[in-house]
Amino acid sequence: MSKKDVLERADIEDIVARFYQAMLDDPIIGYIFTDVAKVDLAHHLPVIVNFWTDIIFKSKNYTGNPLRKHHELHQKIPLTPGHFTRWLYLFNKAVDASHAGENCEAMKRRAEMVAKSISAAVGQQKRQDMTLVLPKD
Repeated sequence: MSKKDVLERADIEDIVARFYQAMLDDPIIGYIFTDVAKVDLAHHLPVIVNFWTDIIFKSKNYTGNPLRKHHELHQKIPLTPGHFTRWLYLFNKAVDASHAGENCEAMKRRAEMVAKSISAAVGQQKRQDMTLVLPKD
């Protein structure tokens, strides 16, 4: 199967749906979304798709505050760099499963920056001091 770059919103919807399915089923971080945050996917997925369309296509549809949300979540359960490393691993895997190209690489770079930034913020560290080690497939 030939992989195409992320060229439209539908591509981002595909990646986000694949990512959340893997994440919710994940034995390491799935419970954070299902049991702790109790994410309402019908509401949450379009918000996340808007976030990524803003990043890739500069659409200006996203209006959330991910840092605040993660600080609130961190008050319920301590979020560790390991949680963010796993999140990043699953995200990259979802991107690479059916897409390849410049926009895909941009998504993965931004995802790493987001993971490091939020992990550092909730752990009261500096982003440049964060190390998220991804396993090689």
